[in-house]
Amino acid sequence: MFWRKKDNPKADSPVSSPVPAVASDLALDATGAIVRILGKHAFDLDHLSAQTINEQCEQWARHILIATPHPGAERGDSERGGQADRNWQGLRDFITQLRRREQSFVTNNFRDMRQVLGDFIDTLGKVIVENEDDQAKITDRLGYLRNVIESNAPLDSIKREAMQVVGAIGRIVEVRQQNQRNLLENMTDRLKSMREELNAARREMELDSLTRLYNRTAFDQQLQRTFELHRLSAQPACLLIADLDHFKNINDRFGHPVGDIMLRKFADCCVQMFPRRSDFVARYGGEEFAIILQEATLESARTLAERLLQTVRALRVAHNSQSLSITVSIGIAELSAKDDLPGWLRRADQLLYRAKDEGRDRIVG
Repeated sequence: MFWRKKDNPKADSPVSSPVPAVASDLALDATGAIVRILGKHAFDLDHLSAQTINEQCEQWARHILIATPHPGAERGDSERGGQADRNWQGLRDFITQLRRREQSFVTNNFRDMRQVLGDFIDTLGKVIVENEDDQAKITDRLGYLRNVIESNAPLDSIKREAMQVVGAIGRIVEVRQQNQRNLLENMTDRLKSMREELNAARREMELDSLTRLYNRTAFDQQLQRTFELHRLSAQPACLLIADLDHFKNINDRFGHPVGDIMLRKFADCCVQMFPRRSDFVARYGGEEFAIILQEATLESARTLAERLLQTVRALRVAHNSQSLSITVSIGIAELSAKDDLPGWLRRADQLLYRAKDEGRDRIVG
């Protein structure tokens, strides 16, 4: 676990305790781990983001493990500490309220989805009206599908029945008049377009709009995955944090449009230098970029970083009659067994600032 529990000065006392110390510690560890798992796998709810839920769960986990103040505690509670001060009722109320909100969110979304399916069935039933025999077959099938939906049947049952409806409609559409076929094809095209728009929107949520690299949210998720994979398999991994030197001067002297061009060109350099599917390049914020290299030792990461350094030195951006250039400072931290996730990130950041303090345009790590 990341946090040490306070030593119990009475651990060697001969006074008997109704709960063995080891069992008590294991119970605290298990409870803290469960609370952290709830936060790690949280999702956005109405008026409550997954990040906020995760932060609250982390506060409660620390409170349970090392008796730090729980969320909403008054000032001074942290000075008392001790197992007796742990707010078990508050934790229970927090978890109960969270689960109720999640249940309400999921229930409402499933209800909305069922409503959309019902509306689709109504619309589809109005479209197929030419042949009476076919109309009767489709009407019966659609009616059965609506009953399945309104009976709160499992999604697998709804999907199975919906696929049967699609198959029956497909066989009828093949022999329909061209105008009917065109109408159904238009509906299909619209559904396909909507699906593509949703997929594009989901990708956009993970990308930085300027550089088209992954954004900070996607980086945080990938960093967590890499850290957990290392704990399971002990495979090497390196984190690079790069910062464009004196970038503010470019924005101040030549304007933000020129600065944006410089950022995009640097992003292109990163993509070229780190082409493996397992390489993860993200815009960390402003003129800072982060690269996660899986199955990479410090030596191999330094080799790739040196290539990036040389490529950036040769980078030129034309502006009016001038040719602008820039350099980059890079900090590299290899993940070790003693690292926790925040420590790994903090160490890479510290190495970056060492590179900048030592004169910039260099690598430290």
